[in-house]
Amino acid sequence: MDEYMKKYCEQMDKVTLSDSANQAILDEILQADVQKRVTHTKKAKRNMSAAMIAAILTIASSTVVACVAIHGAIIKSNKAESQVEGIGATVDVGKSYYYDLLAGDMGEVYVLTDNDYEEELSEHHAVVWKSTDQGDTWEAVLFQPDELSEKSYLYAGDLREGENGVEAIVIMEEDDGKSEDGHVNRVYQITANSYMEYDMDEVYTQLGDQEHLWSIKYVNNHVVALLGTEECLMYDINTQKVVKSLPYDLTMGCLKTKNQFLIYGKEIYRCLNAETLEEQEPEEGLQEFVQTMCEKNGNEIFPPMAAWNDTIVCVTRAAIYEYKNGEIIQTKQLSNAVNEGRGFNGLLPVCKAQDGRYYVCTLSNTGMSLWQIDDNKEEIK
Repeated sequence: MDEYMKKYCEQMDKVTLSDSANQAILDEILQADVQKRVTHTKKAKRNMSAAMIAAILTIASSTVVACVAIHGAIIKSNKAESQVEGIGATVDVGKSYYYDLLAGDMGEVYVLTDNDYEEELSEHHAVVWKSTDQGDTWEAVLFQPDELSEKSYLYAGDLREGENGVEAIVIMEEDDGKSEDGHVNRVYQITANSYMEYDMDEVYTQLGDQEHLWSIKYVNNHVVALLGTEECLMYDINTQKVVKSLPYDLTMGCLKTKNQFLIYGKEIYRCLNAETLEEQEPEEGLQEFVQTMCEKNGNEIFPPMAAWNDTIVCVTRAAIYEYKNGEIIQTKQLSNAVNEGRGFNGLLPVCKAQDGRYYVCTLSNTGMSLWQIDDNKEEIK
């Protein structure tokens, strides 16, 4: 099979296509990407109101990005063995869906990925990978729980550094012929040596349906935010109970800073003390920063943000900014090549590594790309 694929790729690299064939193949590639998750997309849309679908389309600006709001996006390496010339698409059999980025204390970068691929090095599906060479090579570090069947998918998740290394909180979707929807969503905490499933009965009852839980974020050591289509539920993983509910919709994002948990969009809508969960005023200057960043992003959609030590990093359509101690500093200018001059979707991950490099995800009609921004260099990884 390896020899066959090598010859196949060599032949594909020699193909030259007419303009009409280019467009036809591009359409088929995009349609194939959609159909790969067609059952999940249909399930999600079936349980959404018309207002919800409109909200996703409004903040996303395209149907491709709209799918990202629910399922993530396809990331393709520029180091793929085969390229189809003329249509701007890179063919990469190692493509995966990516949901989060995390920079470690030693310069390493972690990615949280979908596990829908053929893994040859392990009997388990990997969900978290680590790179120690700026994204040139990757090794698997966390795997899906053993108890899940092969027909299970990573639906959403978040990463953090724990006492014993990187940890992930994830929503896994598993095929289940006994349930009404034909599948069941499970929430797990995964570490290198263990995993724990959490009771979601109360959550699904409060949200109205398991399909309404579409994302999850860390808040503190024992609380996570469960993001529904109309509510954000604070869930204590020790007691496995909902301890707080906040209004929420898909025009909003979430950000965990050093001491606070924010729900933001064009402005900060909710600010909680990250430990006590009490509502409080944002740190002085932070409201102005969020509003300024939305303006810098073209007021099209809230921009992606990430906390790095005591600094908040934000990427907008033309630059990367940092906020610290009430000051806003532009650290990098971005060319149109990175995101074609468009505003960045706040649902896409971004992080800053210990060595000063930024990692930014962008979306196009050919999928999702991971960019490394370093000094004046912009490179797709």
